[in-house]
Amino acid sequence: SSGINAEYGPAREMHTHVALLKNTDSSEEECLYALEALAFHAEDIDQANDLYLIGGLQVCCAYLKHTNTELQNAACEVIASAVQNNEKVAMFVTDSDVLNILLKLVEGEKEVRVKSLYAVSCLVRGNNDALEKFNELEGYNVIVRALQSDITKLQTKALFMVSSICASYPKQSELYCTMGITEQLFVVLGSGDVSGPSTLHALSLLLSISHDCPDAVFPKDARDVLLELRTRLDTVAQAEEVNICETLLQRWPDPRRDSVER
Repeated sequence: SSGINAEYGPAREMHTHVALLKNTDSSEEECLYALEALAFHAEDIDQANDLYLIGGLQVCCAYLKHTNTELQNAACEVIASAVQNNEKVAMFVTDSDVLNILLKLVEGEKEVRVKSLYAVSCLVRGNNDALEKFNELEGYNVIVRALQSDITKLQTKALFMVSSICASYPKQSELYCTMGITEQLFVVLGSGDVSGPSTLHALSLLLSISHDCPDAVFPKDARDVLLELRTRLDTVAQAEEVNICETLLQRWPDPRRDSVER
């Protein structure tokens, strides 16, 4: 492992940034710089642990309640960086009130919605304890509302998050099915830019649902939407999306073909 001298630089820097964030005389520009620097440090698991151990993560989380949306966003970035692949830090965010605050931000000021959802997504994906707390807090309602948003980035992040959750935890597919998410997915697939990430996330989620939820209700025009989507995908050569489209189309065979073959 690296010697103490190698670690001295980042550790000292983090201490300096945290002290600056605690100091009520610091300007908002200085605080923004400190938060951005700490988000960068927190990408390293050891440094994220150090940040937590010196109480720095708690200081950063307090900025979620700041009136300056830039500072709120920067605090979301610190959390998103720190919780990934880090059980100790994820446990702190899950067990404290931070997840609850983040979920409120997803429904709050327009400028902070995307970054706060990103932090929630980083915490909950692949983390069973965080997912349980997320469901206790009825986070699924927040995510479904985000899916209906006209903010493209918010919708894309919500799609990616639900798609990842349902791929990892089949039981969650049933939960989102009961909330009528399939209708929303076909709305996404029937509109928008097929070369963007939303199409792949929506198709992946639809694949999970069609596999895990035998009682799922799909729109009457499901096959037509998928056929039209496949035509649009052919023009932009999106191989992965076309493959999922083909798989889903096998679920909805052409009713006319059946009558001809008889």
